[in-house]
Amino acid sequence: MERKRSVGWMCIVIEKIAESDTDAEYAFIADVTEPNPRFRTGSIVVGHTRGVLNIAKATGEVTLVEAMPEDAGDVRFRKAAGKIQRHWEAGEFPDKTMYACG
Repeated sequence: MERKRSVGWMCIVIEKIAESDTDAEYAFIADVTEPNPRFRTGSIVVGHTRGVLNIAKATGEVTLVEAMPEDAGDVRFRKAAGKIQRHWEAGEFPDKTMYACG
């Protein structure tokens, strides 16, 4: 099986990048990994990729503003959106949060 570049989904950093009276915009950021050339198994982080989402303060509706490159099926967007909606339900619009699996 060929090992290849991948985008992480187990830990997604979410940072507020803009806010108004009506909505808040967040970047969601994931690690990009590639096979470690020094070993037959394992990967190393070679960078990050990001997307942008918006949440309407009145309704909690989350929309994708800028898709994350290599986010097949918008998996990382859905995880970040769910985390931001849980903050919205608690009346929060944090400057920084994260989705963490497990």
